[in-house]
Amino acid sequence: MPLRTPVVIVVNALRDQILSGSYKTGDWLPSERSLAEGFGVDRGVIRVAIQQLVQSGLIVRQPHCRPIIGPVPPVDASPDSTETEIAVVEAEPETPRQHSNFIALLMWHGDPTFEQAQTSQQRIFWGMNQALGQHGYHGVFLDLGDGVSIELENADREAMELRYILDHGFGGAIFYPYAYRHNRELVEEVSRQMPLVTIDRQVEWADTDHVGVDNYQAMFDLVSSLIDAGHRRIAYLTKIETIRAVHDRHRGYVDAITKADLEEIVLCMPSRLKQPKWAGVYAVFNLPKEERPTAAVVFNDYSAVALANRLETLGLSVPDDVAITGFDNIATQLSNGVGLTTVAQPYEEIGRKAVEVLLSRLHNPSLPKQYIELPAQLIVRESSSAPAP
Repeated sequence: MPLRTPVVIVVNALRDQILSGSYKTGDWLPSERSLAEGFGVDRGVIRVAIQQLVQSGLIVRQPHCRPIIGPVPPVDASPDSTETEIAVVEAEPETPRQHSNFIALLMWHGDPTFEQAQTSQQRIFWGMNQALGQHGYHGVFLDLGDGVSIELENADREAMELRYILDHGFGGAIFYPYAYRHNRELVEEVSRQMPLVTIDRQVEWADTDHVGVDNYQAMFDLVSSLIDAGHRRIAYLTKIETIRAVHDRHRGYVDAITKADLEEIVLCMPSRLKQPKWAGVYAVFNLPKEERPTAAVVFNDYSAVALANRLETLGLSVPDDVAITGFDNIATQLSNGVGLTTVAQPYEEIGRKAVEVLLSRLHNPSLPKQYIELPAQLIVRESSSAPAP
């Protein structure tokens, strides 16, 4: 008798409801959350089940759109026809892992209220799916929850989804690790079973393929553009994190400042933006006009927007009093409507390149591990104008 996993049970139940007319062609499918609660399963199970029904044509899904019920095929008069189709679906979990066409993307879904359009995560998934489709594979988004939380909670969520990937025979995984100091053994276990590519950051001490951006060169170019515009007192605001992206951005700042024979001004931002630990930042930007920085380079866009809001409470405006730059291009403007100068990461290309690395590993597991850095693009907007005379 075929193995009835939670995915198979959900697939068959939804299929029966569609064929019986409970769901009609063109109807929206209920949300993943409500389906998960109704079936008493994890949302990851619902995602995989929906993806299988998309493959069968019973559900239609367009990028960034909620799934709808597709055209229902005519019912075969043969009494065994339905059982035959269900048996095919049920037998799929027994397919060897290396032959699975489902590739997991494990990451947070992003903050659409902040990013104002498609999130960077959605763009990565779009690029990933575009590349997978060209080779007969399909992406499954395994969401890490409603938001990035404290480190240990992130670690627990990531461990749960990594075990889910192991238990359900995925063909490979692309993983953005937020809790990068945890789950090393589990990540390595997954990478032994299937190709696994980390993006943006790596799990500490885990030997995996990786795709990111050239953070060093991007930050060097960004700071150099401020120097070329006439800024001579440029502060760098960062967080203390033991990941290569943070270190490379800091090195890019230091080398650009050193090359111009300027003085480094490095400030540490609060670990969480809601914490009232801005004393050091306030002290520097409360200096007399001839001593305070004329520009602030912030290590990401979220923190750049937060800094601009804090400076406003000090009576400083952007860019008239202080120029501000971010990194990532997930925010196009500050709260005062001024366009934010930043660095655009090639999110779609990250997804495509991660698939390329994953498929090369799938076809040749003995390849040496790859570490790929893609170029990023400087986007100059109003927030980084030249300093006042």
